[in-house]
Amino acid sequence: MDYVVIGILVVGAVILVTRPMLSKQKYLHDLEDLFDLGDTRRLNYLNQRKLNTLENIRELDFDYQMGKLADEDYQRLRQEYMHEAEEIIEAIDKLKIQAEIEELIEEEVRTRRRIQ
Repeated sequence: MDYVVIGILVVGAVILVTRPMLSKQKYLHDLEDLFDLGDTRRLNYLNQRKLNTLENIRELDFDYQMGKLADEDYQRLRQEYMHEAEEIIEAIDKLKIQAEIEELIEEEVRTRRRIQ
């Protein structure tokens, strides 16, 4: 009796594992595909990095005004933070432009489907 139950479980596991590989239908393998969270998650991450970088710049300015940093250190660190902020903002802009282009394409496809 135990062997029958174990056999059924093994066969069920093998079917569960091999079914997506043998099927012609495309399966969604994770929630990111299901809800298309890839770009949203990246955009949230970049926005958080931008906020952190801007906060670092504010703290750096405050420390410099309090006399805790030498002038050359302040200039070097501020330039590094500003460069990082620029890169982050460029990445955010690129993602937003990409999303707008994809939305325009989707709208055009919807329009053409209505016409036909």
